[in-house]
Formats: sequence, C-alpha cells, structure tokens
Amino acid sequence: LLSRAPKLLPPNSIVVEVLETVQPTPEILEAVRDLKDAGYKIALDDFVLLPGYEPLINMADIIKVDFRMTTDPEERANLRKVLPPQVRLLAEKIETEDEFRQAVEDGYVLFQGYFFCKPVVLHQKRLTNNELSRIRLLKEVNRPNFDFNAITDVIAADTNLVHKLLTYINSVGIGLTNHVSNLRQAAVLLGSSGIRSWVTLISLQTFSEDKPSELFTLSLLRAKFCELIARRLNRRDLTPDTGFLLGMFSLIDVLLNQPMAEVLKEITLADDLNAALLGEDNDLRRLLDLVISYEQGDWSSVAACCEHEHIPLGEISPIYDEVLKWYNKLQSVC
Repeated sequence: LLSRAPKLLPPNSIVVEVLETVQPTPEILEAVRDLKDAGYKIALDDFVLLPGYEPLINMADIIKVDFRMTTDPEERANLRKVLPPQVRLLAEKIETEDEFRQAVEDGYVLFQGYFFCKPVVLHQKRLTNNELSRIRLLKEVNRPNFDFNAITDVIAADTNLVHKLLTYINSVGIGLTNHVSNLRQAAVLLGSSGIRSWVTLISLQTFSEDKPSELFTLSLLRAKFCELIARRLNRRDLTPDTGFLLGMFSLIDVLLNQPMAEVLKEITLADDLNAALLGEDNDLRRLLDLVISYEQGDWSSVAACCEHEHIPLGEISPIYDEVLKWYNKLQSVC
C-alpha cells in the first residue's frame, strides 16, 4: 500500500484489498485515499467493527465478513444498518445454500465459498416437466448414432427452443454472415457437436432456474475452459467437444439436487466422460481437476496439473482470458 504498488495495474481491473492486520495509521489512510482518488476500488478483509477504523470504512467499496466467524445472526444483520450506503457487503466462507440465502436476507450482495459446488441431495425430489424434457433431449443428442431428424423434431415441438436456437446461431459470437431462419438449416450448420453443446447449455440453463445464477455461470466457464485446454493439448482421445461437455456436466448433480451417478443413468454419455464425472482418474478427470484448481485459486495444484499435462504454467491465464471474452459474448444470447 505504502509503495502504491496497485498503480502498476489499471484501476478498472482490480480491487485493492486491505487486510485485517493493517492498522489505520495516517500513512496507510493517505495511501488508501490516494488509491481511491485514482479510481481504485477498496475492499476491507475479515472486517470487525473497531474504534479508529471509521476513516477506512468511509473509503471502502466492499467489506468482507467471515460468515462463519460472525456467528451472531443479529450482529450480521445489523452490520448493513451501521455501514455507509455505498459499501457492498461480501460474505466469505459460504458453504451451504442455507448460508447463502441467509446472507442475501441480511443484505450481502457478494459471496465467496464453495456452497454452490456441493449438491443438496433430496432423494425424493421430483423433476419438473421442463427438466424431464431437457433430460430426454440430452439423452437423444448423446446417443452414439446421432439422428438429426429425430433431434430437430424434438426441438421443433418446443417453440421456445426453436427461438433460442435461431437466436443463438444468428448471434455475433457464431460468426455467420447470412441470417438463418430455418430450424433444420440451423441444425445442419451447427453440426452434431454444435447441437450437442447447445442442447447441453440450454438444458443446464433450465436446471438452474431455481438456483443461484452463479451455478450456471460456473458451468459455462468450466465448459469453455476445458474445451480450450483440450484444444491446446491436441490429443486424439481428448477432443475440445468432449472437454466442453465435461465442464458443462460437472455441476449437473448440484443443479438437479441428485447424486451424479443417478443423473448419469438417465443420459447416454461416453464411458470415459462418465468415469471422469464420477471422480475416476483418467485424462478427462485430470483436465477437470486442472480447471477446478484454477477456479479455486489452488496454484500449487494448478502447477502440478500443468507439469503432468506438459503445459507451460504461463499459458493458462491467457486461455482463461479467452474464456471470459467468450462468456461476455454469450451473455447476450443465453
């Protein structure tokens, strides 16, 4: 802070986090004020309301609260009332969906934790008609003998699906020069792998309707990350299309509140993809482990995975930048 090191990076790309061990000395306050005036966002980590911290609080954009350390529900809820209105509350260590919903109720708008990566298994949960319809479509597109006519007939029976498919194929991200208005033409242009990826994307969007939006976002990011790394590896047994499906299906148990093994019984996936999703060690599982390690900031595991796959560590961040660019384009058509 005192050396103004954050100024080496553009203010619109980072948030400057002030740790709980930093005392609000005049020098620190001056440094934070200087960064704030330069357009940097300020976050206070592991916040506890203590005397003397008011100047830091008044300059903060985000205040991070350890949701598990702050066990008094009344204290957590009252924090929103005593902080300046411009401050956004971030709940750390959210591990369950109940904690997430409680944090939202208490006025928290940002969240950290692994709660959305853990399935809430309801053994007697009944799937909705929409969910059952999407599972049937997923089963159809993942059959070994891909039948264009059968699949387009299923899509044609759902006006909403037809609209989504035509919107998707005519989007900027696809790169077509002529407008497509015919369902079968759209299916042929996308091809079997394109249709398979699109059906998976739309299905997971349906499954996530009653879930936090971060779940669907994370599935998309994992899918594209797995796809691009698979393309970089350039192996015959690890295609980009399979990588995309791997990432998209990696959270389907969480989305459906069903054990992964039960979900996979309903969908005909390749044996190696099934095995990877069930946690068995194979090339696909190691690819997914690399992506999850990067997602969680487990840099030692990322380095170990890169070494095993013979990918220079420095190539991973640029690949993820491409993932984010793709996601930003996709948001307009999902």
